[in-house]
Amino acid sequence: MNESKTVPPITIYPWPKLAVPRTEIQNILTFLAYRTNKPVTFRRYTEDEGYSENSISVRIAVTDGVRKTSKTDTVRLGEKKYVLSDSQANVDVDVNVPQEKQMLDDDFLTLAYVDHNRIIIPVELTATDNEAARALLAHIIEHSVELLDFKMSEKLLEQRRKLAQRFCEAFAKGVEKRITEQEEDLKESQRQAEQAHYTILEYERKRPVIQKELKFLKKLQKISKPRLFRKQAHGLIELLASGQYSSIEPVEGSCISATTTPITIEYNNWQFPLGRYEINIDPQGHINIEALDEHPNADYPHPHVDTGGRPCLGNIAADIPKMLGSMRIAEALQVLYEFLCEYNSASPYEKIRCFDPTGQYYDEDDNPCENCDESCNSYCIFECRENNGQYECSDCCEYRTEYCYQDCDYNENFERFSPCDDCSDEGTEHCYLDCQYNEEWQLHKPCDDNCEFDECGSECPYFKKLQELKETAENANAR
Repeated sequence: MNESKTVPPITIYPWPKLAVPRTEIQNILTFLAYRTNKPVTFRRYTEDEGYSENSISVRIAVTDGVRKTSKTDTVRLGEKKYVLSDSQANVDVDVNVPQEKQMLDDDFLTLAYVDHNRIIIPVELTATDNEAARALLAHIIEHSVELLDFKMSEKLLEQRRKLAQRFCEAFAKGVEKRITEQEEDLKESQRQAEQAHYTILEYERKRPVIQKELKFLKKLQKISKPRLFRKQAHGLIELLASGQYSSIEPVEGSCISATTTPITIEYNNWQFPLGRYEINIDPQGHINIEALDEHPNADYPHPHVDTGGRPCLGNIAADIPKMLGSMRIAEALQVLYEFLCEYNSASPYEKIRCFDPTGQYYDEDDNPCENCDESCNSYCIFECRENNGQYECSDCCEYRTEYCYQDCDYNENFERFSPCDDCSDEGTEHCYLDCQYNEEWQLHKPCDDNCEFDECGSECPYFKKLQELKETAENANAR
C-alpha cells in the first residue's frame, strides 16, 4: 500500500487589508506545497527579501501610499473575464526577471513575476474577497509551478559573501575595541590587586576568564573570514528570505540593527496589526526596540516594551544574552521576532486592546473601568454597561453634594437622598427662610399643626414669605 504524501507546512502572515479568508488561501497554497514538496510562506511584498533554496515565497503587492498604483477593471483569460473591485489595484513593483518568467493575461496585464523561489503578484487581489481574487490566485499558483527555479547557488553565494564581508569588517572593529578594553581592564585589575587583599582575590577570579577571552578574540582577529561569521551570514539571509525582517545591518562597533516586516499579534481570535519595529543590539548585549509605525490608541510601543524601548523578555530573558555572547545573532533575532508576535495578558505594560486600531476589541478579562474618565459619576453608576453593580450612589464623586441635591437627574425631588437627612438646622428659622433646598417650603413648612400663632399676621416671622409664595402660586395658575 502506498503511503500518503505529507504536505510541507504553509505559513500565512496576515495584514490589515487581507480580505480573502485564510482557509481559502490555505487551500490554494496546498497545491503548491504538495507539487514542489517545499514549505510555503504567504505575506505582503517588500523589496528587500532574500532567496532560499528550501522554501517558496508567495508575495502580494499592496497599496501603501508610496508605490504608484493603477486600475484595471477586468482580467481576461481565454473566454473567462474576471471583474476586479476598486481596491484590487495594480501596484508598481520593481522586479527584474526575464520575460518568460512573467505571467500575463490575454490583454498583456502582468499577473505575476516568478523570481527563482519567489512568486510576486503585483495586483492586490486579496484586498477584496470575490470570485476574481480566488480564481486568479489559484490560476497564478497553478501555472507558477513550472516557472519556479531553485538553482540559485551563485546568487546565494554572492549574497552570503557580501554580507559575510560586512560582518567581518564590523566584528573586526568590535574585536579590536574589545581587546583594548580587556587589556585595560586586566591592567586596572593588576593595579587594584596591589592595593588591597579583596582586590587581589577579585583579580585572581577575573584573570583566567579575561585571558581566555583575550586568547579567543586574538585568534579570531587573525582569521580573515571566520567560519562563525559565514554561518551567521547564512542564518541572517535565511531570516530575510522568510520575510520576518526587511533589513539586518551591522553597525560600527559590532552593533546590530534590524528592521522587522509588519508585526501582527493574534490573540483571542483577534488580529492586532502593530506595524514595523527596529531592533538594536549593542556589543554588551543590550536590546532596544523602537516602533516605526504609530499606534494612535497606545502609549507604549508594544504591550511588552516600555517607553524607553526596553523589552520585558520574561522567560527568554536568560537565553538572549547566551545567544548574543556566543554571537548567535540570527537565532537571537528569530527569538525576538517571535517575542514581538506574542502577547502575555498577565504582564503587559499596556493592554492589547489599546493596539486595536478599530477600537472594537473587548476582552472580558480586562477591567474597563481602569483609567476611565467617567469612573464613579452618575453616568457610570446608572448607564454604563460595564458597571454591573461595581459602583453605587455611595461611591459617586458627587455623593451628597450640591450637584446631587439640585442637578442630578437620578435624584429628582430628592427621591434617593435628601439634604435634610441628619441636618442640624431642620425646623429652624434657617431651614424656613434661608435653606437653598427648602426655598418653596417643599421639604419643611412652618405652617403646620405645631404653628405657634393662632392667626397668621405680621407678628409671624414667616408671614412675609408665606404671602410671597401664595402670590407666586396665583400668578402661575393665572398663566
